[in-house]
Amino acid sequence: MKISFQVATPEVDTPLLPSAQGALGGNLRVLSDLGYEGVDLSLRKPRDVDLDAIRKEVEKNSLEVSSIHTAAIGFQDSVWLCHPDEAIRKEGMDRLKGSLDVAAFFGVGATVGTFRGRLSEGEEHERSLGWMRDAIMEGSDYAAEKGARILFEPQHRHRYGNNFIYNAQEGVAFVEEINSPGLGLMLDTFHMNIEDVSFSRSIVDAKDHLGHMHISDSNRLYPGAGHVPFREIIDTLRAIDYEEFLAIQVRMPPDFQTSAALGIANLRSLL
Repeated sequence: MKISFQVATPEVDTPLLPSAQGALGGNLRVLSDLGYEGVDLSLRKPRDVDLDAIRKEVEKNSLEVSSIHTAAIGFQDSVWLCHPDEAIRKEGMDRLKGSLDVAAFFGVGATVGTFRGRLSEGEEHERSLGWMRDAIMEGSDYAAEKGARILFEPQHRHRYGNNFIYNAQEGVAFVEEINSPGLGLMLDTFHMNIEDVSFSRSIVDAKDHLGHMHISDSNRLYPGAGHVPFREIIDTLRAIDYEEFLAIQVRMPPDFQTSAALGIANLRSLL
């Protein structure tokens, strides 16, 4: 297993995103100097980014892209895959396909967490389930054509946030319902700590679909700052022959460099 850290491209500027933001080159140099092997790349406008320039910057710092992250699309621009406004859904699908093009360029998956949007309540609930399923099906088919995958992320339930697919078992059922080679799962230890009964059980249950791991502690800080049992998690990932990245996605007090340094040091001690 290799270790990466989530970094945003320069057009991303939102306090809602737990990602290093600002000058991409400088952030990549910090990660390279600390011994990271990869970077989760958070995008907002995927069709506007200069892929060749990003690849050169990533390679110059002896890193590789570990996944494409989509949450900034919703956080900054309020564009979602599932939404009552058809124009917003169409824009969401266009940005998803753009993100999948970027993912295919780098040979990785594109993660979909909060960007999926929310199900409507009341009379529109069943209709919104259709919007959600249709978006993931269309996106998954597109991903398969491009040789990429959507990596769907179960997230904890929240009154103003996620209200669809909370834990690994629900995620597995959804992926198997869609039944597309362009769809897999990502698990996030922060959300698992809230919703999943057992870290080990969830990882084993998801093993046939697991394509990526987001790592943060129970308080959304660097691994080691809370009470998530990372030894158990690492041992279980080894047992299922997981060979993908462990991508640190955290809030960063007191700062990015300190959080990145402590995060990789604590994970390395377990690998």
